Amino acid sequence: MSPIAEVEGRRIALRNLDKIIHPATGTTKGELLHYLASTGAVLLPHLRGRPLAFLRYPDGPDGEKFFTKNPPPGTPAWVKTAEVPRHEGETARQVLIEDLATLMWAANLVVELHAPMWRAADGYGVADRLVFDLDPGEPATVVECCAVAVWLRQRLAEDGLRALPKTSGSKGIHLLAPLRPTGSAAATAYAKRIALEAERALPSLALHRMTRSLRPGKVFVDFSQNAAAKTTAAPYTPRARPEPAVSTPVTWAEIEGCDRPGQLAFRIEDIPARLARHGDLLAPLLDSDAAAALPA
Repeated sequence: MSPIAEVEGRRIALRNLDKIIHPATGTTKGELLHYLASTGAVLLPHLRGRPLAFLRYPDGPDGEKFFTKNPPPGTPAWVKTAEVPRHEGETARQVLIEDLATLMWAANLVVELHAPMWRAADGYGVADRLVFDLDPGEPATVVECCAVAVWLRQRLAEDGLRALPKTSGSKGIHLLAPLRPTGSAAATAYAKRIALEAERALPSLALHRMTRSLRPGKVFVDFSQNAAAKTTAAPYTPRARPEPAVSTPVTWAEIEGCDRPGQLAFRIEDIPARLARHGDLLAPLLDSDAAAALPA
């Protein structure tokens, strides 16, 4: 019989807590749930109001993985959802994680949490964040991603934008910047222009196109995740990797000091100490006073 947890007055059946999800470290589902419960205070503000997509991996990273934007079968009636446009005038509902109870219900499904750059209350595609996904093509690593990130930080600062870094939880780096509300199409166009500038400024290092033949040894500056229909791995989400990797906010000193692969790889057990030391390094994303307008 599955244990029942009561979270904020909601009863949630927790299943298979001893199941090993991350084989490289023997990390169990119960340990994943404990991590998310203990980081909920910093994670939830980055999720609230954003219609989420889930990458589910209930049998671990080597098992079946599937990406879904629809509420899963059996979603409790108390889980909030938002109506989101889809194709050809159709709409669908996506989950909103507004509280700890909903976070623990989602965690019980074993998921990566992916969020758009806009909030439902502001309107579909009205972005309050800008994002760049820096993805290395082998033999490039996170070291090259950090070099590109430093250039982007300076370039964005010239336009009054404050870039904030986090690891992707996989191979690369995400840069986020708080925006005054602006259309996703405009944000995407601006990000594409900056990615092209990065390629011109760093021709041996940066690339603004996904073309596979051009990728080896370079960092793809992916601007496309600013599109309204796209999502990006949320801050602090665990990733479907052999080890319980986390998309982790990092300091610019850590970015600038990165000189070897694996240096910015963090797992669920690393996060409590980082939060105790740094707090939420992405807190400026939640501060409307820190938001800047895109240049005209």
